[in-house]
Amino acid sequence: KERMKIDKKLPLLVFRAVALGLGLGVVTLLGMNKISTNDAILLLALSVVFLAASALGEHSKKEE
Repeated sequence: KERMKIDKKLPLLVFRAVALGLGLGVVTLLGMNKISTNDAILLLALSVVFLAASALGEHSKKEE
């Protein structure tokens, strides 16, 4: 049986998409005054973590 090949770049794409979504969500909610500054900073920090994980994954693939 052939197993489905999982694209190795897919998790990196997902991390980037989640970071983009968090960033856009924060900007939108701040514009509508529906989120506190502390919550916005927390979500932006989480998006930076996703971008860092994506960058680390990209860096490790280049070394292989």
